[in-house]
Amino acid sequence: MQKPGEELDPLQVGLPGFLDSPPASKPASSSPQVASPASPVVTAPGVTRGKGPEPKAGETDKKVTYETGRRGSFWGAVPSWAISTAVHVAALLALAAWNIEPIQKELQLLLNVGESTSSDSDLEEFAMDSSTAELESEPDEAPSEVPTIEPSMMESETTLDVSSIVAAAPDVSLPTLSQSLAPSSGISAQSNAAMRAAMSSRSKETKREMLKKFGGTTETERAVALALEWLAKHQNPETGAWTLSHSLICGGQCDHPGKRLASLNAATGLALMCFLGAGQTHLEGDYKETVFKGLSFLIQSMRVQQAIGGWYRGDGHAQGLDDMYAHGIASIAMCEAYGMTRDQRLLEAAQLSINFLTYAQNPNTGGWHYSPFPIGNLPGDTSVVGWQMMAIKSAAMSGLNYDLDTVRRANLFLDSMMVPKGFGYHYSLDSKMKNPLEYRPAMTACGVLCRMYSGWSKEDPTIKAAIEKFNADGPLPNDSYYNYYATQVMKQYGGPEWEAWNVRMRDMLVSSQVQSGHASGSWYVDEGLSSDQGGRLYVTCMKTMMLEVYYRYMPLYAEQAEEDAFEL
Repeated sequence: MQKPGEELDPLQVGLPGFLDSPPASKPASSSPQVASPASPVVTAPGVTRGKGPEPKAGETDKKVTYETGRRGSFWGAVPSWAISTAVHVAALLALAAWNIEPIQKELQLLLNVGESTSSDSDLEEFAMDSSTAELESEPDEAPSEVPTIEPSMMESETTLDVSSIVAAAPDVSLPTLSQSLAPSSGISAQSNAAMRAAMSSRSKETKREMLKKFGGTTETERAVALALEWLAKHQNPETGAWTLSHSLICGGQCDHPGKRLASLNAATGLALMCFLGAGQTHLEGDYKETVFKGLSFLIQSMRVQQAIGGWYRGDGHAQGLDDMYAHGIASIAMCEAYGMTRDQRLLEAAQLSINFLTYAQNPNTGGWHYSPFPIGNLPGDTSVVGWQMMAIKSAAMSGLNYDLDTVRRANLFLDSMMVPKGFGYHYSLDSKMKNPLEYRPAMTACGVLCRMYSGWSKEDPTIKAAIEKFNADGPLPNDSYYNYYATQVMKQYGGPEWEAWNVRMRDMLVSSQVQSGHASGSWYVDEGLSSDQGGRLYVTCMKTMMLEVYYRYMPLYAEQAEEDAFEL
């Protein structure tokens, strides 16, 4: 029987270049770099692009090598036999660790809380364990080669060829591995410049204007600043990761830790979203090193195989591991970081994470569930779908490639989740079958936001009905998940409905934030299963992002509405 996660290569190939430079050592480029014709992607004879290698009879040791198109680095000076030997040894250690305990590395990271790094050179050492090959280079260079991958090292193979179904925004060049597996087809009509402008509201130049225009105050910004300070203090100083069981980092000085201590990718993605939402990146802001270390962790923890890269580790609902929730959240963070900085070192991780979504989607229903479709074989649920749709939205705004059919299938799933002749959304097909007319507020807010980002008009009767219901009920004191999505819906809708919602939402959040002690800047509210599993860190992240809603994205229903929506 296939174990969770075996659809991906257990050898953590990693993505080259990002760890080679400390924060702010190199300015972000204004546009994606085009791969040099003199350094094309190299594949071994007999290897079909987008598919696994197909050795001839009697051949079991054929190699596939990918080049980044950069020269003069450490790997270029090392003999090939030395690299091959090192990778073989690392792979054996990785496979041994994989077979013994799937989450061994995650638990080791949680328990290995050491002193903070003292110099920029320390930031280069973020290897999760000895199975990850260290990439060394000069500060402003990326390795010229990725270590060779042996086909015999693969525990399983992915048969899906995503190269034929990945749609692309125009004028986007994907260097190295992604270029051949997610080619630019240019079928999307959105303008890259217009899409990237959706994130410009986080810059210092427009932040103050957006706060004033949409109802932010000095108090809301102070609350965000305190929250970011608390989050920075609860990052693992050795690994760059966050954990939902935050008390492992602070020695129990803050109460209410979450129970999902192995969901490192989910926790790290959530925390990074808060920093990025406030305009803090690894190249600019007061938390450059914090963001740099968090992104470094995500890059190294990604499992890469051919055209896809995943942060999935197992069924989070049953086992508490990083599931498809985690993949969607981490993808949002990586795509936003790339979109805000145009740092080419983030491009491949961002693109591969979006490619993974097509692989993981149920092709029959259009939904996503806790596990990727090939493993779980479940129809999907609206909650998981929401995070994947937001990841694709972030990719679109960042000028990355995405599969338009994946978006269409997801909207068909949302169609199936709607209350008959109503405006509400169900959690799953099971819940709809049990009571077709009983919808969930949080799922309704999630579904409506996905529809808005898919281009639905604000005059659509189901959207107007949802707005009326949200306005009547207001923010709920013990449901951050509902409030998170509903706040975005109301802000995008605008008008007096948003103004009324905002006053209640911001006053509730500002007044309930902890103001003293080690937990100062954080929130905790007993919200049932979500707060029990996610703890203080989850609640703090959700509420922080609500207070960043004023400038996180430009409004959809404005002059650039057509550019901001998915083209369906």
